[in-house]
This record gives sequence, C-alpha cells and structure tokens, in this order.
Amino acid sequence: MMMGSGMSESKCWFNIQLLMLMLLVQQSMQLRWNHPLHEVVDQINRHGGPYVGLVLAFLAEERPLLASRLFVPDSDFPVNAAITPEILLQAFDVRGVVHYGIAGGTDTSLNVGDVGVANYFAFTSSWKWTQFGSTDRGELKFGAYNLPSAGGNLLAELQFTPVQLFSNGKAMEELFWLPVDPHWYQLAIQLKGLKLQRCLNETLCLPKQPKVVLGLRGSTANVFLANEAYAKFLLQQFNISIADEESASVLMTSLSNGVPCIVFRGVSDVAGGDHLALAGLSSLAAVNSFTVAAKFVQLIARKKATF
Repeated sequence: MMMGSGMSESKCWFNIQLLMLMLLVQQSMQLRWNHPLHEVVDQINRHGGPYVGLVLAFLAEERPLLASRLFVPDSDFPVNAAITPEILLQAFDVRGVVHYGIAGGTDTSLNVGDVGVANYFAFTSSWKWTQFGSTDRGELKFGAYNLPSAGGNLLAELQFTPVQLFSNGKAMEELFWLPVDPHWYQLAIQLKGLKLQRCLNETLCLPKQPKVVLGLRGSTANVFLANEAYAKFLLQQFNISIADEESASVLMTSLSNGVPCIVFRGVSDVAGGDHLALAGLSSLAAVNSFTVAAKFVQLIARKKATF
C-alpha cells in the first residue's frame, strides 16, 4: 500500500508499506525461486523500496487506518494483509517499523484515549518461580497480597528474567528492557502537543482531552491485565505505565534485524478504573494511536537522511 494524497510530501521518495504482521525482514533474504509470489515480491522491491512496516494486531486498530485514506492500495502492486509473515520475513526491503495499537494502563494518571510513547518495553511473562523457602529473591512476593494482612505464602516469589537477544554480527545479549530506536524516539518528541480525538460524536466524549505522553515504560505479556494489584506492582517495581501483548515482540524482532522501531500505544482501559462508564469510548484509543503513528510517518519523510 502507498501513501495517499494527504501525505504527498513523503511519497516522492519512499512508499509506506502496510504490513499487518509481527515480523521484520533482512534485505538480503529472498523467497525461494518457486514460490508463487516470488516475481510479485521482486517487482515490489524494485518498484519502490525501502519500506516502513506499519505494524498492528487487531481489527479495531485497522479501522482508523482504512478510514483515514492516508494509505491506499497501489494500483500496480496491491500488497495487503494477505501477505503472510513468512513473505515479510524473507522478502521485503523493510528499513523500519512503526508499531501502533491499544494498551491497558497501570498508572492511574493516564486516561482512556491518551497515547503513550514508551522508550522501553519488557517481557513481564518471562519469569521463574522461586521455591518456597529458597534464598533466591524475586520481585513479586505473593505473601505481600495476602488478605486481610500480608504474611507468608507457599506460592513464594516470582523472579523476572531477561531475554536473550541474537542479532547479526553481534554477540548474544541478555536484556530485560528492550529499547525503541533512540533517534526515532527523539523525533517523536515533536508530537507531544498533537491534538487527539476526544469525542466519538456530539454527545459521547471522554471526560478529559487525551494527550500524547512520552518517556513511559511498557510491559508485554500473554495476558489481559485487569488486576489492579498486579498493575500497581508493575508500576511500583518497574515503573511500567502501559501493558499490552505485542510490543516487546515487535521490538525484539526489530533489534534482531537491526532496523529502527518505535511504538505508539493508545490507552483503552486502566486497571482499577471505571471500565463500564468508558467502555463505549475505548475505540478512541485505536483512533488516537493511529493518528500519532501517521504523523510520525510524516516526520520520517522530512528526515529521510535517518533512513
């Protein structure tokens, strides 16, 4: 897919490729010669690359993209979400990834509709259980949450662990915090005052004007975070303000392939917040995260030297 007329400034030097997948590529990798899309992919790479991969995960996150008309199918090369993760990984000349979507908030200072721009994410589902009575110390002590008062607990503790990062030409690294690209993050600071959508219609509005919040830390795990006590733990122990199920994976793949990546996450709910009152407005999280991502793509176009 290519930029529409609303972003003509950047159209002159590169195409924006919408790839609703969770993988990145190396330019040197190719589809096997007998793959049915081998010729099509080669034509696409010759036609316009390098590309920016715009990564999203859910239908609700796709809707504002399609409605915006900023990204429309190229008439000659209509690439879309039907391209599989294998093709993305092996074939396309992707030089950077902009990842956007929705997230839960662990910090009550965030509001539904706000967009968080984190500079670090961690896999908080990467942990080991310390044996009861062990001298090993973990960050999450189950006894601290006993009711009516804290005390001993046979579940003992959880010790959060780093992940192993393998990338071309570098030794394996063990990391707990996965960084977004620092140059792209500095560029994103310009979006701090960007006006976001507050209302779905004339009568249904968020109680506060949503905002872009910079400098957060994020959590990725294969769970939907609704437990207020655990949310408070993540905030107090790791200074984590937003939680989702994809961002750290996108970042890790980007780091492994040596391409820049940035993440924009709209807050759709806050653990312990008034979910029912704002349930009808949670879609604004996807709308606003896309708005920030689209504006960031425009900034990339003006800073093509960073590509």
